[in-house]
Amino acid sequence: LEFILEDAHVAVRVSGDAQVNIEKAHLRRALINLLSNAVQHTAPGQQIDVLIEQTAHQASISISNPGEPIADEHLPRLFERFYRVDASRHNSVANHGLGLAIVKAIAQMHGGEVFVHTGEGRNTFGLHLPT
Repeated sequence: LEFILEDAHVAVRVSGDAQVNIEKAHLRRALINLLSNAVQHTAPGQQIDVLIEQTAHQASISISNPGEPIADEHLPRLFERFYRVDASRHNSVANHGLGLAIVKAIAQMHGGEVFVHTGEGRNTFGLHLPT
C-alpha cells in the first residue's frame, strides 16, 4: 500500500487485527481501493485512520479521513459504479468512479457488506466480512 501514500504526504495510523476467510488478492484490492479513496479526499499533512476489529462472527475494516460531511442524498449511491459526489472534488484524473463499487462487489462476493459514516469532520468507509 506504500505506493498509494508515496506522493500523498498523509499519515496513516493502523490499529487492530482480524482473521477473515477471503482471497488475499480480493482483500488487497478492497483495501487499496478504500485507502485510495481516503487519500484522494485528504489534504497533505493530515491523518487517515485504519481500524480493524473482530467479533465472534465478523471482522470490520474501516478507513476514516478528515473531510467535509457527505450530503445525505449521496450516501445510498456512493458504492454505485461511476457515481461521483462532485467530479471537481477529485484530485486524480485516474479516478473513474469504480473503486468503491469494486469494494462492494468483493464484500458481497464473500458474504459481507460495505458501510459509510459521515459527520463531525470525518468520513469513514469500510466493510464487514464474516469470520
